[in-house]
Amino acid sequence: MSSTAAANQKEEFKLKDTKPQLGERWPHGGIRGGAKDLPTNPVTGTIDPYVEVKLGNYKGKTQHFEKKPNPEWHQVFAFSKDKIQSSVLEVFIRDREMVGRDDYIGRVIFDMNEVPARVPPDSPLEPQWYRLEDRRGESKVKGEVMLAVWMGTQADEAFQET
Repeated sequence: MSSTAAANQKEEFKLKDTKPQLGERWPHGGIRGGAKDLPTNPVTGTIDPYVEVKLGNYKGKTQHFEKKPNPEWHQVFAFSKDKIQSSVLEVFIRDREMVGRDDYIGRVIFDMNEVPARVPPDSPLEPQWYRLEDRRGESKVKGEVMLAVWMGTQADEAFQET
């Protein structure tokens, strides 16, 4: 073996500091699901629902679904644990309006301290149905939302979709 080859072989086995940039994109929470029995607009008789997810100063939206009171979305929202400034996750269902503000349909609130952890190879968490609440936290709103909410890691296959 030549001295150059021996030097290269020694170099291969040295420790290297790669400084991976995981902190900024490290996902630590996810959410996905659907909705059913959403109330229609009394004027148009339809609903164009979408979901808005809010966690501190993070905000995310699904696409809206035209004239669909029972939408399903296959979208995962991931949040970086280091950047989360709130322990409350709010999931809003809204009706998209062509003119003016979008209508508030209802919401579900989660305490992030009570959200289960999931680490692969654990099986995915099954979505559950949650009754929508009005702005005061009362279940007087028609409709339900199906969600899976969990704390995960970058190894979670669901985060590869984001």
